[in-house]
Amino acid sequence: MAGPQLQHPGAATEPPPGGRLTREQSRAQTRERLLDAARAVFARSGFHGASVDEIASAAGYSTGALYSNFDGKEDLFIVLMEREIDEHAREIAEAVRSRSSVSERAAGGARRWMTMIEREPDLLLLFMEFWAYGMRDAAVRPKVAERFAQMREVLTGLIADGVRDFDLELALPAEELAIAIDALADGIARQKLADPDAVPDELMGSVLALLFAAATRPAGTGTRSGQ
Repeated sequence: MAGPQLQHPGAATEPPPGGRLTREQSRAQTRERLLDAARAVFARSGFHGASVDEIASAAGYSTGALYSNFDGKEDLFIVLMEREIDEHAREIAEAVRSRSSVSERAAGGARRWMTMIEREPDLLLLFMEFWAYGMRDAAVRPKVAERFAQMREVLTGLIADGVRDFDLELALPAEELAIAIDALADGIARQKLADPDAVPDELMGSVLALLFAAATRPAGTGTRSGQ
């Protein structure tokens, strides 16, 4: 399985033509470089194995620069999670919205998720590690839950779009269906990372198609449970 692509796809802050970065631009650039370095170091060493010294050095800064932008390793990781989840959500939304049926949207989103598993296995393992860390610490747990809620919110929106676009209604609320899909995606990822050959690439798409077939019906044919 290929290793993660450690360079974030977002472009670095560019100075204005013929001039220097403003203070705000310089600070944003420093934060992005620290986040890029943290992504590489965390993926290589894990959350517990990484140190702020290692991250700051990889970014070309002192630890003082890191602490002037983030409260510490935990805060840095939570911000990194938010950035990465936003990027993954954007990719999945793009893969879904252009499709012409619910089943095609499910298949498109599933294919993109399976590509992410293969492309960035270390990053997914890192998120799992931090989830376990957060569940053991009551003070951290709400922050971790908030980050994972990002993806469920995206899924809820995509489901609602499909219901509207194809004149459907749901057998259960979109928010609950999103929870089930998110749990399926996490479970497929764990199985694929542990035993790649045992999990066909098309499995998630097939299961999602069955789930949507059972959870949707043409509008007006039953009691609406929520969207």
